[in-house]
Amino acid sequence: MVVRVLIAALVLAAAPALAGTGNDPGGRVLHDFVLTMPKLQAYDRGYKALIVAAKADPSLKADSEAMSAEQDPTVADTIAKMDRHPRVYAFFQKQGLGKPEAALLPIVLMNACMAVQYPAVARQMADMIAPAQVDFCKANGAAIRTLSFFGGH
Repeated sequence: MVVRVLIAALVLAAAPALAGTGNDPGGRVLHDFVLTMPKLQAYDRGYKALIVAAKADPSLKADSEAMSAEQDPTVADTIAKMDRHPRVYAFFQKQGLGKPEAALLPIVLMNACMAVQYPAVARQMADMIAPAQVDFCKANGAAIRTLSFFGGH
């Protein structure tokens, strides 16, 4: 449970920093990110494997904690975390996810699904949230809620 909280903290810690990326050219990367269920399922498999491994390996748990504590004021900084924490990234890489996908998928998904619940968010963050991402969350909400990294079981 502690590791799950740490991973969730990683995602949540990145989101506020990225919410202020209006002047960050990387904001377009978030906007243009394509969400698919195969990518989400791959991420979820990597997440679950990381949780299990971190429970058994205190150094991996420490690496995850260090990653979540890092400040990442730009999209490029968020992606660069994967280079600084290759042991964590390896779990997502094994699932076929590149560094941008591993770093940004949970942020894009969270932003888009938050925009479903709070439409004003979509307007305020229009440079970072695409209508197609919001539509994806609307169409796949039930399946998304089952994903472990998104709070499912």
